[in-house]
Amino acid sequence: MPASTVLVATDLTARSDRPLDRAALLAEQIGASVTVAHVVEGPGFDRERDEEILHAVRDALPPSLSEATVISDHGAAPKVLAALAAGQGADLIVTGAGRYNGLSDFFLGTAVDHLVRHAEQPVLVVKRRADAPYRSILVATDYSEGAQQAFQTALRLFPDARFEIVNAYSVPFEARMPSAEVAEAAREEAEAEMAAFVKRAAPTRPDAIHSLVLKGDVETVVEQRVRRDAPDLVVIGSHGRSGLVQATLGSQASTLLRRLPCDVLVVRQT
Repeated sequence: MPASTVLVATDLTARSDRPLDRAALLAEQIGASVTVAHVVEGPGFDRERDEEILHAVRDALPPSLSEATVISDHGAAPKVLAALAAGQGADLIVTGAGRYNGLSDFFLGTAVDHLVRHAEQPVLVVKRRADAPYRSILVATDYSEGAQQAFQTALRLFPDARFEIVNAYSVPFEARMPSAEVAEAAREEAEAEMAAFVKRAAPTRPDAIHSLVLKGDVETVVEQRVRRDAPDLVVIGSHGRSGLVQATLGSQASTLLRRLPCDVLVVRQT
């Protein structure tokens, strides 16, 4: 892929080495440059203090990021990071999942919602140590354009990974009028849509992608699959037609992101 830029957020905490190491590994994989950003919560600038922060960020970088650009800014972290990513022409934002510079649960709930909705770039939330490239990736799909874009973004970023595409479907009127025929029809319809989605989204490698449809709500299905197969990464789109937005970026965002033990890539539909 063409030369690109990865923006990685750091808060100088003990766990901030995880997104830094992942950003370095990704940059090496895709031939990208890296910009490291640290956001100081609240207004105001202090030249001496800001210089100290820049030196602290630089000192905390792993050797693999010795040539990275380092930026420090002030304000609300989600808003500032989105603006920095736009200003740097970044193709991907990488961040951790824990506390961010004193703002509790920064990438849970409304903050991740704000960042994804206002940043044009995909957002990679890193939870695990980056000891190897992503080898197994689970993609949640509702067959929408947003899900297709998320899937294709992951294919572009991680072409050598193994992909599993999962759809969570429901059976109409199952609670009031349970019917084996209706349940079978719903499953067959979901499988037909899945086949069409894979063919449309990845026409050159449909046989190399494992796909399945599972009855249930998207949060439960994704969590169960993650617990069962332990993928390195989960990919979700920020727009969809069947509740994926609400499940991942709305009222249940904090629940899903908190429970999933693996890294999560959120791709906003553009």
